[in-house]
Amino acid sequence: MRVPHDVRLRVGLREVRRSLGTYATREAQTLAAVFVARLRGAFEVIKHEDLGKEETRQLVAACFHELVEEVEAGHGFTPLTSEPDLEHAEQREMTKERITELSSQIIRCDFEGSIKNRAEAALAAHGKNASLLPHGRRVDLFEGVTRAMIEQQRLFLLRLDDRLKEFEPADPLFSKRLLAPFTPAQGVPVVATPQVQGPTVGHALQAYLDRHEKLWVRKTHAARVWQLRYLGEFLGADRALSTVTSHDVRAYRDAILCLRKNHGRSPSQSFLQKQTTNSTSRIADKTASLIFEPCKAFFRWAKSSEGMISMNPAEDVKITAQLKPKGQKTRRSFEAEELKQLFTAPIFTGCKSLHRRYEPGPKVIPDAKYWIPILGYYTGCRMGELAQLHFADVRLEGPIPHLSINEDNQGVSGSAPKKHVKSSAGIRLVPLHPDVMELGFASFVARRRKAKKMTDRLFPEFPYGSDGQASTVMSKWFARFMDTVGLTDPALVFHSFRHSAEDAFRDALQPQYVIDTIIGHSDGATSAGYGDGISLETAYGAVAAMKLKARLPKLWSP
Repeated sequence: MRVPHDVRLRVGLREVRRSLGTYATREAQTLAAVFVARLRGAFEVIKHEDLGKEETRQLVAACFHELVEEVEAGHGFTPLTSEPDLEHAEQREMTKERITELSSQIIRCDFEGSIKNRAEAALAAHGKNASLLPHGRRVDLFEGVTRAMIEQQRLFLLRLDDRLKEFEPADPLFSKRLLAPFTPAQGVPVVATPQVQGPTVGHALQAYLDRHEKLWVRKTHAARVWQLRYLGEFLGADRALSTVTSHDVRAYRDAILCLRKNHGRSPSQSFLQKQTTNSTSRIADKTASLIFEPCKAFFRWAKSSEGMISMNPAEDVKITAQLKPKGQKTRRSFEAEELKQLFTAPIFTGCKSLHRRYEPGPKVIPDAKYWIPILGYYTGCRMGELAQLHFADVRLEGPIPHLSINEDNQGVSGSAPKKHVKSSAGIRLVPLHPDVMELGFASFVARRRKAKKMTDRLFPEFPYGSDGQASTVMSKWFARFMDTVGLTDPALVFHSFRHSAEDAFRDALQPQYVIDTIIGHSDGATSAGYGDGISLETAYGAVAAMKLKARLPKLWSP
């Protein structure tokens, strides 16, 4: 890219060259658009980011005003010990040494950090950036601030002896002509630099993730880390958050829509390298929406919760998902024949051995692979809710056997991982269907309770995943199991048991509020927060009345 004539001398180049690091046309076009926009912005800032001699003097004068006010705001010399003469002499000597040190810095053109910080703060207050000034102009500014600090020390010496005497600066730079409020030189525009006051994109993203780490489960936090890493890569971590516009967010959304389907398998590649020009190999709109929504949530938080930005650039930017054909569902209930196909597999009716579960044989092994699908079918509970059950959550002694779905992590041994329930409505008591008890669930629990070792979990065969979820490992196994029995419809998953349970309740003409309580849904009504909800007896009556498409004891009877 050619460097404009009016900044060429300051930049020291006629053109800027940079390899985009790719041979893919689409990726190169995207990268070029990003870098060209940044360079144009930088050239525009450099063009205006200078100070004339007069403007430099006025800026130094404004700094001098502040330094004088710091001294005058004090109360002169006030002895703190019983030997005021020694104190007074010590203060004079220290001040003179400070003046000598400041003067030597001017001679060496080597200025300490406090001088540079004060100069940069003065520039920032007037919309300028010291790092973009020419070297000579920065030296002029630092020298002027140092001279102002010397005059401040001279004023301090005066006030040691006289609290009221008018101060006359010895340095001609601070004559009365210049001791007026700072105003930019006429005709010299003062423009805001790209480094606007406020957090950078990278800093804000990290703050957002840190703030929510304890609020999210580990799986959600891990997902947000890589999703928002894409946003930080695209916008640039060092960019001021307040400079992000709706155009930037739209460009990011379009870039997400160009991600290839297997983008997650290449952690070493950049966000742009994970994009593809082949539309058939791109992620679905729904997947893109899942990646884009955290971006919208981040900007909502930055504006409404933290006040980092005054406007939300992502507020009106959306991903419009392609409509599915009417009647087609992402998840659906099991049909009667599919339930028969599933529950007559060797795992339930008899297999050869523990390691040959898919081959017909004489052994029925009642473990997690056996009971969790059965419980899912009869209760409509989520897989994670069942996989994380503690022994204390299985209550079979009373008149109504039931499961307690909760987040009570105070186990007997204290060794069990933390439980997690999706929402407040998910905290509930779920009665067990009579069929479950007929199949021998109580005996299974009793055996496990007697034999348990160093665990509070009912189903320890499936460990918690690396994302902290009890369902992660079990979910992968169940997907393979469904393929093995020939149920390959992607709309049929473990969650389909919840759909089946909902249909069984509706077919039994149960009220929706009763169904929601048992399933663990909230209708969002204010009344849902009043009272203790339906009784366990009412819930059991609804469970016992379910119009199920298949009854397992009958299905397995000779």
